[in-house]
Amino acid sequence: MSLTRSSTTVSTALYTIAAAVAAMTASSVIQLLGVSKTLKGAQFGDRALALTVEELRALLSVVLGVANLALLFLNRALAYEQQAAQKAELNLSVLQKQAKGMQSEYLRATSKDDSSSGSQRGDKSEVSKLISDKARVQEALEAAQAEANSAASNAAALKAQSQGLEREYDRLLAENDNLKRRLARFDAGFSATDKKSA
Repeated sequence: MSLTRSSTTVSTALYTIAAAVAAMTASSVIQLLGVSKTLKGAQFGDRALALTVEELRALLSVVLGVANLALLFLNRALAYEQQAAQKAELNLSVLQKQAKGMQSEYLRATSKDDSSSGSQRGDKSEVSKLISDKARVQEALEAAQAEANSAASNAAALKAQSQGLEREYDRLLAENDNLKRRLARFDAGFSATDKKSA
């Protein structure tokens, strides 16, 4: 019950953050559309150049917003895969303990002293039952191992994809900083040109 409540709380928080990032991204898209419409009328001069910078800012905001959303949902998927892998490992350890217990029971049953024929029949049926139980547990163990391996490979793939998106996000942030510095130099150059012409 507590795990379900915690999972619901985490899901609610994740969707709230995703909605906020999506709203900011949508705002940037709307701003980008507005800037594009204004640009159509002005082709040359200071106004057109300033709008182009605004367009670049809006475009960069859209790209960063989409990258944030992708990272958010990839991290969630990675957490689910890691949880599944942990559950599979737990199931595997339980099945291994059961198999060891059955194996020791089998060894105990087969090493008994064969004093009476009636007990031998009972022992033989018990042994055959234990053998079939062992085979069933062994199959379940192999299935759990395959599931654990699959979950681990999925988790590794999601982790690699998440790291790739993180590197892309860092590159975009660096490009954003570079554009801001260029814009500051460009604005400083225009203000110096305006002062000279005035």
